[in-house]
Amino acid sequence: MPPKVGTRGGIDSPYAWRLAIVSMLCVALGGGGIYLPMVGLKEIAADFGDQRAVPSFAYMVGFFGMGVGGVFMGWLADRTSPRVPLFIAGVSIAAGGFAASSGGEIALYVGYTVLLGFLGNAGTFTPAMNNVQGWFERHRNTAVAIISVGPAISGSVWPQVYRVLLPEIGWRKTLVVYGLVAGVLLLLGALYVRPAPILRGPGGRRKEEKVPLPLPSSVIMVLLSLAGFCCCAAMAIPFVHMVAFCGDLGYPAARGTEAVSLVLLSAIVATFVMARLAQRIGPLPVSLLCSVIQIGSLVGFLYVRDINGIYALSLLHGIPFIAIVQGYALNLRFLYGPTIAGWRLGVVMLFAMAGMAAGGWLGGFIFDATLSYISAFQSALAFNLLNLMLLGILYFAQRRRTAAGLPV
Repeated sequence: MPPKVGTRGGIDSPYAWRLAIVSMLCVALGGGGIYLPMVGLKEIAADFGDQRAVPSFAYMVGFFGMGVGGVFMGWLADRTSPRVPLFIAGVSIAAGGFAASSGGEIALYVGYTVLLGFLGNAGTFTPAMNNVQGWFERHRNTAVAIISVGPAISGSVWPQVYRVLLPEIGWRKTLVVYGLVAGVLLLLGALYVRPAPILRGPGGRRKEEKVPLPLPSSVIMVLLSLAGFCCCAAMAIPFVHMVAFCGDLGYPAARGTEAVSLVLLSAIVATFVMARLAQRIGPLPVSLLCSVIQIGSLVGFLYVRDINGIYALSLLHGIPFIAIVQGYALNLRFLYGPTIAGWRLGVVMLFAMAGMAAGGWLGGFIFDATLSYISAFQSALAFNLLNLMLLGILYFAQRRRTAAGLPV
């Protein structure tokens, strides 16, 4: 029988809270490699004929590898245990640090796509998010928020580490150091992870139960996946280009870096606030609220020219930065129940990561074509309006089902 609620090792237990924190740290460790091409862009480009497209492409394929791998790792965790993807991630990230730094462009791309992305970072977020939700009943939203801040903590800590190491040992040795440190710590973290006490099928495999849905399952997956792509594409355009945008307005790079830090700081705080709000009014209304807030920040970026205004918009942009993404995990579990198959979150996160990668690239592409970020921010606003429409369809379908007296 599964451990009871409140027991020492059961649901909502002290172990469950410790597991949430350990899982969050594992997410922060797994995502660290993706920030090196950003921080060390010039250093990496210098090794490849000053082609900035090389580290930029490594950044992009790393995101895509993580997104595709999330589907596989979610499925694998269901078939085995969430501990297995973490073991794979630890070994792969340690090997990936060596592989990606050992040779030319192909080694860099393969290292980031396969070892650091598909088998590495992908083994942390989706399996951890699915597993931790099964360890909580009363405080599930807060636990999800803890997992969700992992990428923000990763984005706050690892770039500072790289800024110290890069001038001293170069980008190749820095990547090796990251791989070894993150890989070893992930292997240790995997030893602490246990599967959630949820319903299992024959052989102990996780078995998804059929529950009433407001729309056909395939329609729900399409709506959430496209919404994830649109919100993250809109989110990435000002975030990835914040430093360059500030530079175009005549402000030093340090001001742009501070704006990025404000986005992440606001994101961490807002994640817990929105999790508590979702517990009161439901995850889907909170997702809609986050979408509206992001529309407000994007409209502001179309007109802002003052650094204090940029700081204020950065704080506003940070509110939905993580909260809207964690909303997809909460909405999936709310709709599909506690035995939801792990691959479903993996699919939605694949589209979200693709949106982050595409948005970052699209912002640069539009700027190169127009020599201005105005059109880029306008395209971000269009993506966000589409996100609001897609979430709205799901929201009103759910409302109609509730009004008809049917279970949701």
